[in-house]
Amino acid sequence: MSADLIHPGHLNIINEARKLGEVTVGLLTDKAIASYKRLPALTYEQRKIIMENIKGVSKVVPQETLDYVLNLRILKPDFYIINEDAVGINERENLAKHHNIKMVVLPRYCPKEFDKISTTKIIKLINKLKDSF
Repeated sequence: MSADLIHPGHLNIINEARKLGEVTVGLLTDKAIASYKRLPALTYEQRKIIMENIKGVSKVVPQETLDYVLNLRILKPDFYIINEDAVGINERENLAKHHNIKMVVLPRYCPKEFDKISTTKIIKLINKLKDSF
């Protein structure tokens, strides 16, 4: 999870994960985020503090790359959550089966009432609002 600007989609993922047990969040480092999109607005340490204070999050671990296979091997969870549009989903499904980890696939966006919210959409809205002043 990047969790640069927390929105209902992030909370939906955490709430779904809580139904399965203790929640550990693999939080992408600044370098990992920058490898596929813009630099985050908040530093890793700032985002970590926020995530650690969200109800239901038990632990936050650094996610050094977009590929979280190493964290799965180290943590050996019973479950892990993945978005339906994640790259390499089949590879991760095979890894999960091999290590007896149940993969839970969630829709990219949370329920309809949040209108497909994302950090990118929030940033675009902020820029649009800024331009209107």
